[in-house]
Amino acid sequence: MRRTRVAEHVVLALGGLGLGAAGCAGLAGPLAGLSAGQDDRGPWWMRQTAMSRDGSLDLRSKPWWPRAMQLGVGERFMIEENGLAGGNMLVRRERIRNRSKEVEALVWVIDDDTDGSLRTGGDEDSDCYVADYGCDGVPDRMVDYIDDDGDGTADEMDIRYYAGGRLDYCWFARDFDGDGCMWSVRGYEYGGPSFFEADPYGDNMIYMNKFNPVEGTWSPISECPFAFYDTDGDGYSEVVVRFSAVPLGYDPGVHPDYANNQFSGSWDPGMARMGVVNIRYSFDIDNLSGKETPLHYDCGFNLVGAVPYEFAGMWQVNSRRRPPQATCVVPYDQVRSVSDRYAARETGFSWHEQHDDTIAIGYGERQKDDWRWEGVFWIWERRFMENTGGPCQRWNVRREWSSRPSNRRALYYSGVDGRIHLFGAEEGWIQRGHFAGLGNLGEIRMYDTDGNGYFDRWEVYDGQGPVPVRVSTVGDEKVRRVPFDEQWLRRFYLEEVVPQATAGSVMLLEAMGEVHPWAMPAGLADATRGGPPGFRRYALDVACELHYQSLRRSLSVVAGRVLAGARMDDLRSLKPDQRAATANSQTGWQLVRSLERLDAAWGRGDLASVKAAIAELKRSPLLGRTEAGGKAEQ
Repeated sequence: MRRTRVAEHVVLALGGLGLGAAGCAGLAGPLAGLSAGQDDRGPWWMRQTAMSRDGSLDLRSKPWWPRAMQLGVGERFMIEENGLAGGNMLVRRERIRNRSKEVEALVWVIDDDTDGSLRTGGDEDSDCYVADYGCDGVPDRMVDYIDDDGDGTADEMDIRYYAGGRLDYCWFARDFDGDGCMWSVRGYEYGGPSFFEADPYGDNMIYMNKFNPVEGTWSPISECPFAFYDTDGDGYSEVVVRFSAVPLGYDPGVHPDYANNQFSGSWDPGMARMGVVNIRYSFDIDNLSGKETPLHYDCGFNLVGAVPYEFAGMWQVNSRRRPPQATCVVPYDQVRSVSDRYAARETGFSWHEQHDDTIAIGYGERQKDDWRWEGVFWIWERRFMENTGGPCQRWNVRREWSSRPSNRRALYYSGVDGRIHLFGAEEGWIQRGHFAGLGNLGEIRMYDTDGNGYFDRWEVYDGQGPVPVRVSTVGDEKVRRVPFDEQWLRRFYLEEVVPQATAGSVMLLEAMGEVHPWAMPAGLADATRGGPPGFRRYALDVACELHYQSLRRSLSVVAGRVLAGARMDDLRSLKPDQRAATANSQTGWQLVRSLERLDAAWGRGDLASVKAAIAELKRSPLLGRTEAGGKAEQ
């Protein structure tokens, strides 16, 4: 188990520099720490990168700038100054590739902790890198590593983005698990060959703030935060939460995905009144998030609302940060509790049931996967939910939607379909297919027709037409409310839900095979035998439904042919047992009734009655006749 270091790394600095670490809970604004333009109150390294109140920084004003302009690619020099600055800064010219292009850049490196790191070009614990793309004296990026406890490993990290030489926004990162991993950097901005450019493993948090050039302070914006939680101490996260921070007055009709697309550019006065308008909250329920299958999230909530960005402790100050020193983010240890009680106007719930062979939304060395570091979240289809982001998966992900306002995350278990559902969802769907070499297998739609919060109607489509091939409406939803507790849900899912559903499907397949042999596609057969337990269960569910549809269609055709060919004046002298053993309108109708009882039991999820109905089918004298079978006996 890795060492866990869950601390907020914040310091108070009322009216000047902070000298110790303490929380800033209860601050109504950035009342502590230095704001932009106050860099001259700080140590030598802070004064070197001093900017104006509006966030402007001009490298051309530096005494070393003329010399920097003479550098060729690969050349460097140490900056000569009095005091600690002397020998602890260098400038070099590089050819770099950032996320968008290859460019020459002048890079100013400052050894904040004067540990001699410039001998090797700088380190990643207490050094700062200012990058000037194009070598025009206008800074474009600043990457700043902050070692709060002096152990030689960075605890926080800033990646500041400038526009026209003025500070625009910043990606912040905090490392709570002590491994020193936060942002992966390429070209002095986030990027690189990592699974994800940040560290989505263990206990970590990243967040964005927008620079307010009027006040010289930070404001929450975009993904603020993205927080990852390693709940079992194995180094891999089992919970991930993402807040979308946008102006409360924004228009989703104009900017439907504001959090992902509108964080750069000019400061808008509306940004002074920010809110949390979307929360994505995902979990690893099958307990497979680990080395072999990292980021293996099963289910997630997508919550839409309009809660003001006002939380205790959100202003957190670090005296080792270049101004502005107070950043704004929900504290790491409060993110989940805020999510648990978030006042959602509407809620989406998603459950990742199987792979989707039509997409590859992984990253880096696992780019062919459809697992994402963001968790499992909503899709831009059917029910529009603003700021949900992307990319995400269409096939084999169950979607459930509720328009009911709610400030609690509530779930229930349905004994009808053997699944965990969102309480209050009035509709849902899952498009099935495109895994294990299969094509479109259709869709299942779910509805709450009486408004009691539970699904009571299921429509099954085969992918061939707009009309369902099976419809089931139940009077008893056979529900069980379950606690919204990650550990409890994991035990319940792995020890009860999946084993019971798997055993039931195996029994049904065997029983149906005795009545109506069916050739399972090879890829589907493989999927029923391998992979995670939840995936196997889903494959067995699909196999059962396909087998059932084939059985029902085949025997319905047989019964129909018998009824169509029967004589209306069939008054032959037959004893009851003889009449029951021949093909006639009575035995044809009995087959129809047996199929009806099977269909009703199947729709209720009543396995005992399903098994009894199949046994009844086995006694039919028409069993064994094919759809193109012989003419009915007269």
